[in-house]
Amino acid sequence: MVLATLAYNLDKTVRQMNNVNFDATKHYTELKLQTEEHFQKGRLTKLKQWFRDLTEMHVETRDFSFNTYLQDKTKYDTDIFKAFFQRVDKVIKKGKITTDNQFHDINIMLDQLSREKTADNQKKERLARLLSQYEQQKSKNS
Repeated sequence: MVLATLAYNLDKTVRQMNNVNFDATKHYTELKLQTEEHFQKGRLTKLKQWFRDLTEMHVETRDFSFNTYLQDKTKYDTDIFKAFFQRVDKVIKKGKITTDNQFHDINIMLDQLSREKTADNQKKERLARLLSQYEQQKSKNS
């Protein structure tokens, strides 16, 4: 999982960080070697922490393609966005957005669904309705 994350970061995001003072390719190659060493020595706790640290950016930016990449590359049924989806489902079940954070999550989910060709149109409509209701409520209270 860590090696796949390092490869994704190198291929998709880090190359743009190369500059005179930082060689991303060299840095990530060194991290790959350290990862293999930690694995061989059974340092799984360290690798779990590295995985959390390395995936944090993807979770925060809602890089859903990263999750798909991880599943395809490792063949593990991994979902680094599980907590995010659970929060969205909880709001949908409740039928009401009550905080700005929930509004933000629902907005991100609707944006993601709008990009997918096979997206559930009923879910998209429900999310749009929740966003609209929250915005109306916020404007009434202002």
